[in-house]
Amino acid sequence: MASREKVTSAFAPDLDEVRAWLQKMIAALRFVEMVTAVIALIVRMRDLNTELVAQLAHLRRRHPRSETLDRLERQLVLPIDGLTVQSTAKPNDETTDDKKKRRGHHPGRGAPPAHLPRVPVFNRVPPELRVCPLCGTTMTTVSHSSCLLLNVIPARVFVEERLDETIACPNDDTIVSASPPPQIVERGKLADTLIVEAVCDKYIEHLPIERQCTRFTRAGVDVAPQTLGRSVSAALDLLAPLARLIQEQTRGPGLLGTDATGIPVLDPGAPEGIRNGTMWAWTNARWVTFFYSPVGDAESVKRFLGPDLARTVQCDGTSIMTFLERTGGKRPGCWAHARRRLVEAARAGDRIALEGVRIIARLFVVERDSTCAGDNAEQRRERRTHFSRPILNELRSWLDRQKAVIPPKTPLGKGLGYLDRQWPRLMLFLEDGNIEATNNRRERELRRLVLGRKNWLFAWLDEGGTRTGDILSILATCIAHDVNPRAYLHRVVHCIVHGWPQSRLRELLPDRMLVAHPELYVGAPDALPMPATTPALSR
Repeated sequence: MASREKVTSAFAPDLDEVRAWLQKMIAALRFVEMVTAVIALIVRMRDLNTELVAQLAHLRRRHPRSETLDRLERQLVLPIDGLTVQSTAKPNDETTDDKKKRRGHHPGRGAPPAHLPRVPVFNRVPPELRVCPLCGTTMTTVSHSSCLLLNVIPARVFVEERLDETIACPNDDTIVSASPPPQIVERGKLADTLIVEAVCDKYIEHLPIERQCTRFTRAGVDVAPQTLGRSVSAALDLLAPLARLIQEQTRGPGLLGTDATGIPVLDPGAPEGIRNGTMWAWTNARWVTFFYSPVGDAESVKRFLGPDLARTVQCDGTSIMTFLERTGGKRPGCWAHARRRLVEAARAGDRIALEGVRIIARLFVVERDSTCAGDNAEQRRERRTHFSRPILNELRSWLDRQKAVIPPKTPLGKGLGYLDRQWPRLMLFLEDGNIEATNNRRERELRRLVLGRKNWLFAWLDEGGTRTGDILSILATCIAHDVNPRAYLHRVVHCIVHGWPQSRLRELLPDRMLVAHPELYVGAPDALPMPATTPALSR
């Protein structure tokens, strides 16, 4: 059979070329070949149009689209008898019944936190109502009914006037003056508390320096953005040694995980004045490090890992990390990424992709059950061997069947290809219960950077990128240890400014500070770590 003749390009169709080709085929009476070629062209153009429409919808969407199985199944339901997709989700009857039972029996408001101070505000009866309407006697207070409301005292800017004492000897000319106390910015106009609050507002609440200065202006205080920005940079430089210690803890023994995103860097030397840097988020248990690199290549990963490259590092399917396997390391895959490509195909209307999504959903049910049961690493490995391995065998059989018949360039074909290529890495979580099924934690850590990036827009040169990584490392590690990051920064900066010795810098790490200052804890009350000995900070 002769090969099918090409009519015109499906990407940029030429109507004159199509017309000339049709006339040639009609004159040669090759009608079957003509119809076959035209249908093939139309199908190809339809596929391209479908893919472009999906990409355009993805770019125009305002909110992330849900990837839950229930939402996907509802998107594929057609209002035609016999063409609805059968849902495999469990019925929600029990939940609905529970809600009906609870209706009308609301437990009421939760009590305010017990550690907050109570400020009494008396709501007195007006004078005209304090006289008894029956006998004219002035009534007396019998009791008060209590109503608890949460309130806040707005921040107040004030001028701190420091009076440096000077003393003199009455018998001779000896004069001694008090030395000025150390500050973040020596002889600066901004106090340390204000600078630390600015650091917290920028990197915790994602409030840019210019917007903070505008807030000061509304309060009648003129603070130049350059002044506040340089003061914040000085505070970040002060905290840099602490970030280096956190990086050492993250790089230590244990299961590593990483993911990366871009960060705009303002650089006058760049052709357009701005370029893209890379921020790597690394995790190891409760230690989190944001590692900045001008280029997100394999060399940046090697700079973080150091000489020991034979590590287990969980990541997505990027080719940047392939050197780990060549050096004897492992790189477990991410089931969320594997599932996401099938989800994209299912959104395009492919019901075969939905079958794969349903099989993978059962893997996540096993992981959820393990979390709810409080399994340790060995128990989780046994649970995965008993429950997850049969699911994976079923998924592999489904993958082999579909890969043999699905074209590789289709959305489903791309998803199947990714799943097939990453299969050995995706299976590694069966060997070690410490390995997570997904790389979602690293993506969640990167949200702090992404949210801030949408507000403060860029960093200044590579030094700004490094400073951003340092402060995000400290804040993310505090949050991972259930430590109040704002209170922690105030306490740590005060210690460092007032001469905390470098030899005892490890005592300022979040886990050590939590032991010395339990009031910094913001997690569940019954989970507060209580070691046998509690060392106290002497400074």
